[in-house]
Amino acid sequence: ALDGQGQDYLRLLRQRGRRLDGLIDGILQYSRIGRVRETIVPVHLQQLVEEVVDALHPPERIRVTIENPLPTVRAEPTRMQQLFQNLIANAINYLDKPAGDIRVGCAADGAMWRFHVADNGPGIDSAQHDKIFQLFQTLQPRDRVESTGVGLAIVKKIVDLFGGRVWVESEPGRGSTFFFTLPRDNGTTIDRRSE
Repeated sequence: ALDGQGQDYLRLLRQRGRRLDGLIDGILQYSRIGRVRETIVPVHLQQLVEEVVDALHPPERIRVTIENPLPTVRAEPTRMQQLFQNLIANAINYLDKPAGDIRVGCAADGAMWRFHVADNGPGIDSAQHDKIFQLFQTLQPRDRVESTGVGLAIVKKIVDLFGGRVWVESEPGRGSTFFFTLPRDNGTTIDRRSE
């Protein structure tokens, strides 16, 4: 029989074990990007994002909306799934409002598609905008929000791999919008990857 303090220790051990498991999994995912390759195929992003949202199963207080039809791109399906899953999961995990609003959209921008994942969460100070894409960086204490600090580094590595760029526009208290671009014609990107 354990007293209250013993039960707290066990809870803490389980929590740290899950965090370590998540960290190891995140590092493995990060290390595979660009090294373990899938066949480049047409990926229907509308269907993929719908499946990602369904798998994440956001709480009822959070609404995820796809603002306009998403395109089909030539890419590795697993990488596209990781890209959207990390961005949408971050938005869900960090939302601090009673009613969460996450919006996913896309627009043509010259030779690129410009995607966005926007939320009405706590926002991010401009001094942190570049830092958050680095490996193991988190903005909240790990005891408040369960995070490995690997998700946005994975996002950046995938976007870089496919010849795009990623950035965030945000202010504290005003939510965040994560943008990333992918080439509309991935033929040159595929050639560059095989060098």
